[in-house]
Amino acid sequence: MQFSSANRTGESNPGARQAASDVGDNVQALREDIASLAESVKRLASEQLGSSVEDLQDKAKEKVSDVEAAIRRNPSQAALIAAGIGFVFGLILSR
Repeated sequence: MQFSSANRTGESNPGARQAASDVGDNVQALREDIASLAESVKRLASEQLGSSVEDLQDKAKEKVSDVEAAIRRNPSQAALIAAGIGFVFGLILSR
């Protein structure tokens, strides 16, 4: 059974042309929706990561302050710990 090219492309059937046009319009609308969704996800991720980085920086500053306070309270103990850590790294690196 053979079909003419008019039947395959829908040229003789206006309903088929309308359906093809509707599909094309729906695909275009879907592309726009996906682009909008991607932009929203990008913006949300940027906001979330931005606040996470700021939170991490704040926590790091607090920890550094705690360590500095501990060193000021016990300077000799801090010096011995630092020397011990240096000695261990020296042994590891010399092998």
